[in-house]
Amino acid sequence: MTIEEKIGRAILCCGLFLFAVVFGYAENAVSIMGSIDKKQSAETSQTRITMKIYPNGDESEVREYWIESFGRGEDSSYMVFVEPRSIRGLRVLELEDDIRVYFPSTGRLRRITGNQKGGSVGGIGGDFSYEDIGSGSYCADYKLSIERENDSLWIIRGIPVDPETSYSHVLFFVNKRQVRVEKVEYYTPEDGHTKTLTNMGFREDQGLEMPTSMVMVNHKKTQKTEVVIDAARYNISIDEKYFHPNRFYR
Repeated sequence: MTIEEKIGRAILCCGLFLFAVVFGYAENAVSIMGSIDKKQSAETSQTRITMKIYPNGDESEVREYWIESFGRGEDSSYMVFVEPRSIRGLRVLELEDDIRVYFPSTGRLRRITGNQKGGSVGGIGGDFSYEDIGSGSYCADYKLSIERENDSLWIIRGIPVDPETSYSHVLFFVNKRQVRVEKVEYYTPEDGHTKTLTNMGFREDQGLEMPTSMVMVNHKKTQKTEVVIDAARYNISIDEKYFHPNRFYR
């Protein structure tokens, strides 16, 4: 074997080794996030939610909203604002990638498309966008790979599959011991790291494990929004009208 052939074989072996390492990391990331999807996957759900918006990023001022939400599988979700009276009846329906919002004050129905999905839910000024609250799964919605890890955490990079997303990528901080997402960092092409979500108060119910408090900090606006799950039921019967595009707001 000539020197050139030996060098070529060495380069090929090195390339195959690197491919195996990268591919293995990707497969491992999918396995990790898939196990979390499984722990959070219910056929149906009904939740009562309190949303608290802190415009100054601290406790000096707060706006509160009460919401009832229904979910069906990974593709469908419905939510209605119950209080305060000023926005009572505001409804949001997601069917796969199709998002519709009903505004009771005007009786108008609006479809949310493209970069509008990055806007505040219901236009109330909170830090959760339509993208952030949408149904789905980690494995279905992101191309996943391990960015880095330490003794206690996997930091997994997720590149959104949806070409219309406002995020370039997200980083999931996964607790190795409990195998759950404790923090998510959101990045946009224009501003880099724009938001951080922290999940807390995990609770097991009917074989599922869900956070009961989710705090989204908006680094661009220096404000934050907290979503608290006050009550939840899973795998129950839900009226199909909530997921009908022509009936959900009636």
